[in-house]
Amino acid sequence: MSVKIKLKNPITVGGETIVELNLREPTVSDVAELGYPYLVVTGDVGTGMQLLPKVTLNYVSKLAAVPPSSLNSLTLSELSELQGCVMGFFMVGAETFPGSSIEPLK
Repeated sequence: MSVKIKLKNPITVGGETIVELNLREPTVSDVAELGYPYLVVTGDVGTGMQLLPKVTLNYVSKLAAVPPSSLNSLTLSELSELQGCVMGFFMVGAETFPGSSIEPLK
């Protein structure tokens, strides 16, 4: 499965204006290269996940086939949406992605 994310502010890749990113599903090879985009942490209040923004952006770059530098102009809300999308690939049984501009592609 892959997902399409419409950007609020277009980015430029190689002189071309990009208004949406199509992220393919990560492979085992991607995980071996990049690691997981989160850490499992435990503490007094329980167990949770800590997102790793640098790893997440590396996934976005790789899965959307765009250079990392082109992602520097993303807004924080777009970053949050993309983090949710990447994390969605790692959630067992996840069928939908948070955010109204993310559409699963068939």
